[in-house]
Amino acid sequence: MSKLHAFVIMIAVFGILASPRHGLAQGDGTVHGVVHAQADQSPLPNAEVRLEGVSVSLSRQTTAGPDGHFALRRLPPGEYTLVVGRSDFMEQRLLFTLKPREVRNFALELELLPVAEAVTVTAEAQTVAPTFSPSSTTIQQRNFELLPPAQRTNLPEVIAVTVPGMVRSHDDFVHVRGSELALNVFINGVSFWENPHAVFSPGLSPDVIQSMNVMTGGFPAEYGNRFGGILDVVTKSGFSMNNEGSITLGAGQALRHNAAIEFGGHTERAGYYLYSSAFESSRFLSPPDQRSIHNTGRGMRNFLQLDFNVNANNFLKLTLLGDGTNFEIPQTALDDQLRTELDASQRTRSQTAIFSWDRILSTHSLLHAAFYQRWSRSTLLPGVESHDHLAAITDAERTLNTVGFKTDVTRFFNRHTLKGGVDLVMLRPHEKLFYDYEGYRRFTHHLGADHVHFHGPIMFDRTETGGQASLYLQDEMQVTDNLTVDLGLRLDRYSLAMSDYHFSPRLNVSYRFDATGTVLYGSYNHFYIPPVVENVLLSSAGLSGHIHEIGTALPPLRPVVENQFELGVTQPFHRSFQLGLAAYYRISNDQAHTVLLPDSRIYNYANFDKAEAWGMEIKAQVPTLPRLGLSGYLNYALGRVYLFNPVVAGFTASASHGSGAFLAPMDQTHTLSAGFTWRHPSGFWTNMIFEYGSGTPAHGHSGGHGMNHDGAMMDHGGGMMDHDAGMGHDTGMMDHTAGMDHDAGMGHDAGMMDHDAGHAGQATVAGVMERVPSHFTQNLTLGMDLFRDGEQPRVTLQFNIENLSNNLYQKTAPSIFSPGEFSIPRLYSGSIKFRF
Repeated sequence: MSKLHAFVIMIAVFGILASPRHGLAQGDGTVHGVVHAQADQSPLPNAEVRLEGVSVSLSRQTTAGPDGHFALRRLPPGEYTLVVGRSDFMEQRLLFTLKPREVRNFALELELLPVAEAVTVTAEAQTVAPTFSPSSTTIQQRNFELLPPAQRTNLPEVIAVTVPGMVRSHDDFVHVRGSELALNVFINGVSFWENPHAVFSPGLSPDVIQSMNVMTGGFPAEYGNRFGGILDVVTKSGFSMNNEGSITLGAGQALRHNAAIEFGGHTERAGYYLYSSAFESSRFLSPPDQRSIHNTGRGMRNFLQLDFNVNANNFLKLTLLGDGTNFEIPQTALDDQLRTELDASQRTRSQTAIFSWDRILSTHSLLHAAFYQRWSRSTLLPGVESHDHLAAITDAERTLNTVGFKTDVTRFFNRHTLKGGVDLVMLRPHEKLFYDYEGYRRFTHHLGADHVHFHGPIMFDRTETGGQASLYLQDEMQVTDNLTVDLGLRLDRYSLAMSDYHFSPRLNVSYRFDATGTVLYGSYNHFYIPPVVENVLLSSAGLSGHIHEIGTALPPLRPVVENQFELGVTQPFHRSFQLGLAAYYRISNDQAHTVLLPDSRIYNYANFDKAEAWGMEIKAQVPTLPRLGLSGYLNYALGRVYLFNPVVAGFTASASHGSGAFLAPMDQTHTLSAGFTWRHPSGFWTNMIFEYGSGTPAHGHSGGHGMNHDGAMMDHGGGMMDHDAGMGHDTGMMDHTAGMDHDAGMGHDAGMMDHDAGHAGQATVAGVMERVPSHFTQNLTLGMDLFRDGEQPRVTLQFNIENLSNNLYQKTAPSIFSPGEFSIPRLYSGSIKFRF
């Protein structure tokens, strides 16, 4: 962060530390309601309202006003019981889950007590159905703490093991329901456009997250821009801490070392929270080889949040982030042998500020406003030994300035919760590239491999200013006690690489059956997805025209227009078990997809004609069983994803894409993740996570569509391919994207790696494996909480074994889109956390 930021932080923290402490747990959720008499619908003033936390340690109470209205605000997410009563009326109890930043509105009708009633009647809690689909998962802070600290440096990595339908696929990304456009992170209600993956930005540390709602379907109109998975994050606040903090130190194999410190506290009206961490790893990215070669990365993340209760009706929040990473671009075994001077690396930096204001306009209405800003930069450096005569020379820098303003008003009207808002964002990208392909052309000649031809070096330097203006209106209607409808409309006006506007209707419906507690869901969501901001200018510059075999520049990137249909059901089994099932269908026009410049990590994007995805997801959750100290979850997804040729816009390095449908690189038929945690009263605990994947396609395009003329596998850069399915004529070595030499498990004629003798029966087509082999891995964590002070331990010891069975599997095969990637082997790590 800048010196000015640091000075402001020091002054603010000094003032807060000098003030007295006062405990007050706060969050961003709201519960509103109106109490009526069932007989004549008259309002019931002075009704007693009590909110009891089930999964959170919180209890609040208030009294309904003269018109029967009540409100409880600044609530942390979790499971609650709402109890409403009044003299001469029967008590009503509602059990519900409050998600991060959610506003719940209840219309309650109390029934008169019988005249002869002589005993107190205790009502059984009724479960209230939300409009969120079963494909909505809330992750709390305690879930993050169970994971190895080395794994907690990467937010997409955390999501992959906890939410249904997450596929680890090409580009080392996490893909959701066939979407290429990654995860959309909302930080305290504000969305930034950068991809949270490490190759694009420093990302957000999971350690600063108090709670997070992950949505893959059933999106209200407030959400826009990207729909590969919405991560709605609420960050930690000093109002939940009492001048306390912790220090965490971790170490492990493959240089997976890390350290973090946090501290937070509050006065009666102000809270502060500070966090800083540093980490390193010699397996920073998933490598294109079983060995991790030239793959060391290091990073730092810093976070500050200041909260101010100005008065009973106004609340201010300032969030500052400063993050950065330095990492090497991993190499293959063939690079290590033949291109010894390769030394490319990348640096990412970002600074973020969010200032928000929440105001209670009245008992019936709320105002939220936020001003946000981010500066980010990603630099790809060729290295000090950059002029290897067998490598392309790539020198690139991408900078993005983001400034935005978002405001919305929530109005409660009987059984309606109306929310309307505007989101204005200015984007100013600057992209610079020098790319000389000649060295890589010599390398392909050396291997006797086919290649494309560039018309000289590419020199690109451009800055543009644009952005997006969005309006949205949504109404969550409690039509009856059992039927809830969320209806919304969104208007987006986008202008950067191209200009366009679009209307997006959203409809989400849920119905609850009283007898069984079964809840049925249905939704139709229409999406408008602007071009990806990373290299948006480069992708839209017609660079395909520099390739001799193509010769024609493609149009600028287009927005993606998509429709998603979803049906689902959730079924409670007692209070300790919840089961959900969701089925979906997505169809997209102008589907975006990553394409690399040959022999580089410069990610451009192309628009395919369209895409289709459909599937089914099952989610089972077992909350903590106090008697057994046991909790767990299981997620299963069945899916299919197709892309449709031709490429219609953006950048491609393949001269021929054919026509028709082909299996997308992120297609995986079966995906499973599961985990359980067991805690003993002595302080010992263990957590285990399982992952299974049936394997992604072993070639970029299925059925011959999009393959070059002889059907050989494309190189990871997208521009060259070997004869004989990826083998050099006489070298006996695999094409450098496959990441292994001849003695590392490569069949001489097969063109694909024989991953393991146990997969000898894998189906093949024309000698080429249809899919990479399936994988099943297990992560085991053992912990011990020591020196308890109440429920909070002073010291926590943690020992981790990742990939317990040492299944070093191939995540993805090389294609025209990206290099192939391998998982981590079995790795050991440990950490110690001191709380003070």
